[in-house]
Amino acid sequence: MYDKERTALELLKKGDKQGLKEIFDTLYDPLCLLSQKFVGRLDVAEDIVQNVFISFWEKKSYLKVKSNLSSYLHKTVRNRSLNYIRDHKIKTTEWLAEYETFYAEINNKNDIREELFEKIEKAIEKLPPGGRKIFKSIVIDGLSYKDAAAKHDISINTIKSQLKRATKILSEKLDSLSFVILMELLFNFISK
Repeated sequence: MYDKERTALELLKKGDKQGLKEIFDTLYDPLCLLSQKFVGRLDVAEDIVQNVFISFWEKKSYLKVKSNLSSYLHKTVRNRSLNYIRDHKIKTTEWLAEYETFYAEINNKNDIREELFEKIEKAIEKLPPGGRKIFKSIVIDGLSYKDAAAKHDISINTIKSQLKRATKILSEKLDSLSFVILMELLFNFISK
């Protein structure tokens, strides 16, 4: 995915909307699921993500991005979601405090990190076989959609829909803290 991200970023810097479309098609659904975990409503999450992409294009924020485009968009969506919570005085749930504590302590406590990763790994293993295979190919093995499609002898559209379904299932199966951490790990992985 790194090559795809780099290509999209190059297109963006040339002012080509195709770069924005490629990034949007790849990241829109995972970003919406991430935002939804923060704000609690899919319709609000979709608005936040759409506004992030609009602002990203209109303000030419892509010119500031040297690399890690997906990580940049992830952080922007996360921050806008947190701003939404603050601005609308939404009562936050306990997991949000856990999230902030987790990041404050993650470097000092391997047991917390290991426990979380174990929970995420178990959830991935419970995915339906097709979705698990695709999720692992894209996320863990780092294959591009094209390479994963060739490896599994299926279409790129099937890869995209399987990955979308797997991510949605994980968002439902994992507690909010675990899912948000998984998404952060994925966005950091994708951007490497």
